Amino acid sequence: MSAPRREERKRRVLPVSHETRAQGWAKVEQCRSNCRGRRERPPHSPIAGKLCAAAAVIFAAIVLRVWGVTPFTLLLAIIALSYPAVRLYGWWLSRRALAVLDEPATHTHGMTMNYAAPVYDFYCPLLGLGAEFRQETLRHADLQPGQQVLDVGCGTGVLIRLAARMVGDTGEAVGIDPSPAMLQVARRNASADGSRDGGVRAKQEARAEANCAMFKVAAIEALPFEAGRFDVVFSSCMLHHLPPDVKRAGLAEVYRVLKPGGRFVIVDVDRPATWWVWLIVWPLLFMPMTAVNLRGEIPSYLRAAGFEPVNAKGRWIKLLSFWVAAKPPAVP
Repeated sequence: MSAPRREERKRRVLPVSHETRAQGWAKVEQCRSNCRGRRERPPHSPIAGKLCAAAAVIFAAIVLRVWGVTPFTLLLAIIALSYPAVRLYGWWLSRRALAVLDEPATHTHGMTMNYAAPVYDFYCPLLGLGAEFRQETLRHADLQPGQQVLDVGCGTGVLIRLAARMVGDTGEAVGIDPSPAMLQVARRNASADGSRDGGVRAKQEARAEANCAMFKVAAIEALPFEAGRFDVVFSSCMLHHLPPDVKRAGLAEVYRVLKPGGRFVIVDVDRPATWWVWLIVWPLLFMPMTAVNLRGEIPSYLRAAGFEPVNAKGRWIKLLSFWVAAKPPAVP
């Protein structure tokens, strides 16, 4: 890869400026104001999580204080304290990862999964989201050499590293995620498999390996890229982590960064295909983030963002669906 080409790539993935961040959050606020039954805070907010953690600690203390320490009360206390313990562990992983990545944290009202980063690549295949699932996702994208590709909510970067190999040295593959711990694992994996990530800062070493992916700490509702940048955008099992208003803002951002005629490839939770899956997942209907998906509303959200056509492409493990949504070509 020539030196000018490497320098051009580094310049094209920039840290989020104050102006870009302000524009992104202005869109979030606009979408929030249009939501029916508007609330002062989104359903998943930092304060709500902290209150739940505090309630769990208080509950455990009351149980042990009132009924004493018995095997049963000890079990209840352990179950109650598992949530604040996981939150604290995720916070610690995030702080440590930010120091390693040398990037600023990004703010999102969606759910981040810092706590899952160390075991994410282990348990995904156990859930049926292994190599075959990734290849099926890529098949719907129909990637070509030289294309520009983005993965929103890339996690540990498995999908975007595979996409980087398909677009080749003449293309570009970028993964963003609001979880610093996930991106720390993604960059470590990229180095391990020869797809070295050169990062986004000038002080980092220029990427010397072909077919590599870049990773950036960012949220879908405030993408740090210019309009019309990408040929293909992926979203793999990420939308169900977003409250409805952030879904709308994030889809509007994806539409903005896609080139006219570009494709948005989504695989996410949808209406269960069988009654026994409904028996397992029906409690998720009480969570605003996942209720939208389980009611089968993702295609309507995509059309509201401007995508047309929106085509369903198949199912996976009776719970996930594939969609390919297109940004209409530019009018001459």
